[in-house]
Amino acid sequence: MPGWTQSGSVRLASASELFQIMDGAAEKYVGYGVRQFARTEYRKTGTQLVVSAEVYDMGSVLGAFGQYSMLLSDSRDPASMQSNGVAQGGGGFLGTSQLVFWRGQYLVQLNLADESEEPDEAALAGSARDILPALAARVAAAIPGETSAPSEARILPTEGLVWGGATYLANNILGVDQTGAGWVGHYRTANGQRYRVAVLSRGSAEAARAALQRFRGPGPTAVPGVGDEAFTTATFAAARKGSAVVVVAGPAPAELPTLAAGDRSGRLREVVASLP
Repeated sequence: MPGWTQSGSVRLASASELFQIMDGAAEKYVGYGVRQFARTEYRKTGTQLVVSAEVYDMGSVLGAFGQYSMLLSDSRDPASMQSNGVAQGGGGFLGTSQLVFWRGQYLVQLNLADESEEPDEAALAGSARDILPALAARVAAAIPGETSAPSEARILPTEGLVWGGATYLANNILGVDQTGAGWVGHYRTANGQRYRVAVLSRGSAEAARAALQRFRGPGPTAVPGVGDEAFTTATFAAARKGSAVVVVAGPAPAELPTLAAGDRSGRLREVVASLP
């Protein structure tokens, strides 16, 4: 871009080397299958502005989309980012000073910083809105790959799914440890209530049964006539149908207007009935 020059060479790193580069964050990328990492910087002449451009080869479309979707929904409502959406690659979003998008098996993160002694945060955010989308367009044009969401995402119901609401998690579905991988959708009802639906596909009914048990809290109540087995707890409505597990939970963040606990069983019944 005019006025911008690359600063230094491109740094390449393998997945194992990320642990020395990224303080505490490498494990999340490794969980999604990262293979290689490339990083370089661009500086604007006559200013203290610098953009760090990071490209992650995630090894698959599912890995790239999954890592992107996790970053989008991490500790926030993905729908709240709709006005920050960026039409690059398969999709992206612009934060205060960062732009993230994915395409094919690649995840791209662009970070703008002001290295002056007293940076103006408001001015930095304005600069990010001007600079990062233009740079993202150039990077996206140089990256090959699909721009459609992974076919596996079709397992989630589409009715009521909010913008950016399809999330693929490598583990710890709905905050429950050791669940393995699965899809989580963020939903809104016609009257504004919010909830999440998780769908986990396993290779066998036995594996699905084991996954279902991770969501069985104290005092579960059986729900007859839903799949092969179903129950509700204070937190979840969950069921198994063959080798698939469906869980309906409250929204994230929890402060959002929530679907009544009694309505979770009805939604569970609908989702399970839609499974093949």
